[in-house]
Amino acid sequence: MFWDEVEKHYNAGSAHQFLLHFNVNDLQYDDVYGYLPTKAYLMEQLNVLGCQLVVGYNTSQGIQLPYVGRWRNMQRMLQLAPREQEDAENKRPRINSSLAFDKEHEDPFVRIDPSPSEDLRKKLNNLLHQGRTRIGLVIDFLEQLIPNDPSLSNVARDESQLLFNQIQNWASDLGIRRHKHVVLLVTHNTFDIHPNLTVNPEIPMIEIPFPDYEDRLRFLEHIYNVSDNSSQMRKTLGNNQEREALARETIGLNLFGVHDVVQQAESAQQRAGGEPLVRYRRESIKAFSHGVLELGETNRNSSGDGWYVTRTIKDIADGMKNRDLRRVPRGMLLLGPPGTSKAYAAQVLAGEANMTLVQLRYANQVGEVTININQNGNTYERNLKAGLSFIRGIAPTVVFMDGVEQASPHTTMNPEDHDRVFPPALVNAMSDMSLHGRVIWVGASQRPDLMPPIFRRYGIFDTKLIMLPPTGGGRMAILRIFCQRQTSGNINFQSLVGGPETDGLTWRDLLLIVQRANNLARRGGRDTFTEGELRQALNDFIPDYSREMQIFMGLLALREANSRMMVPDGLLPEYQEFVEGNRIDKTGINKRLIELSDQLGLDA
Repeated sequence: MFWDEVEKHYNAGSAHQFLLHFNVNDLQYDDVYGYLPTKAYLMEQLNVLGCQLVVGYNTSQGIQLPYVGRWRNMQRMLQLAPREQEDAENKRPRINSSLAFDKEHEDPFVRIDPSPSEDLRKKLNNLLHQGRTRIGLVIDFLEQLIPNDPSLSNVARDESQLLFNQIQNWASDLGIRRHKHVVLLVTHNTFDIHPNLTVNPEIPMIEIPFPDYEDRLRFLEHIYNVSDNSSQMRKTLGNNQEREALARETIGLNLFGVHDVVQQAESAQQRAGGEPLVRYRRESIKAFSHGVLELGETNRNSSGDGWYVTRTIKDIADGMKNRDLRRVPRGMLLLGPPGTSKAYAAQVLAGEANMTLVQLRYANQVGEVTININQNGNTYERNLKAGLSFIRGIAPTVVFMDGVEQASPHTTMNPEDHDRVFPPALVNAMSDMSLHGRVIWVGASQRPDLMPPIFRRYGIFDTKLIMLPPTGGGRMAILRIFCQRQTSGNINFQSLVGGPETDGLTWRDLLLIVQRANNLARRGGRDTFTEGELRQALNDFIPDYSREMQIFMGLLALREANSRMMVPDGLLPEYQEFVEGNRIDKTGINKRLIELSDQLGLDA
């Protein structure tokens, strides 16, 4: 629990000012009052900590005093009010009850202008330097007060800069610590606030995470318990097993999101879950990550043990299930030409390891969901920071990074330029050892020669799976799977795709051919297609890339191999000539790449 971290520092006397970030606009569980908005929860915890006067401040509302009645009204509106709430005051001293506020609306401190001013700054400073009353101060929407603006680092010229300097000074003020005051700084995205606050060792940064499975289950049980026995809400939430399943399926939602899903299902007189939940999760993940993340589908391996990729995936999945992290890489690369099932391999890994799958989108792929509040050109980096916090919050998760050569915000064809523009927050997250076993970074590339060199650092992408076009036998097996329950009459798969004339066809190519054969049958008014229609679609098919370009990309992938077990068992002749036993002739591959690059007009 994040509040335990605050208490640990406070009780040890090692800090009195804290920076709380990420899931700051959610519900938190209070032992007496039940589920409260985060700011109200923080105020109550300061009350428990012994603060005799608890106040809040932001630039929109100014100084705010806690008001329990407002919390209760919110709980009633959301149908979350605990039944035993009437006895709350008997269990805990009421917040600010030791001080008299008979006429709060007339208090000059409360009625002060919310904008930064000399009067506000002096009053806050005086409040924290008196020793008669222990103070708890919550400053939320910190990005509005102390934005990520370089001008704040200049010599103080206005009240915003003076207040910023004062807040920084509070952190190292031992007089404030001696008086046992507490200051909580609250923001959603630390990228939006001035970096001086994020690197100050006197201000511990503590993340308010997304709720985990136990948190979501307790919330669902609370909703169930406070509803009437015969209500639609109880029908919507179902029995114990159904609530447990719903708690698992709502990973990636905060408690407000879980509440919305349940309320919508109740309104429709349906059980919570299913496709409406999937849609809500997809939109929620996209919104909370500012478009940087997309929810992906997971799969179980339908190809059996015949697919060489299965060996690696099973090792990783078993390592995750048994918490044997020696078998779980921090990251892995899937390398090969387009259409060789790299995305499918990531889906199977997530499915077999029982992990959430999200896809990371790059700067050139994101239609910005939000703008940077300072318009300083770092919008993607800001949104990426939110996305990375979200990844930590929904772990265990597989993060799929398709086309990792595009990962730099400003794409460049010169690999040596990548490190200068590569988002530092991303490489820091990928290098974070605390995420080992909680996050698996899966990169996919058809041009590993253009990858940012930072991805070649030790420990980031040490596991490399080489994904190449299948041999004749592999094509037949794949086509047979795609044609299941869609054909009429006998199909001679050997004559269709077993010969060398179809070398180079990939999984995706074969899937497109089957879809087109299906379309031909539908035009004829039939639900199944014949071998003739399948052959017609095959003869009509034109690959996206020339055979030489595909071989070029395949050899680039093979050149990256660092394990024979992670290379297909069967190889087409153009790749097999460079493989003998467990050895790969990378010198020979380089020579062939030079020849192909000259032929294609590329730089090898």
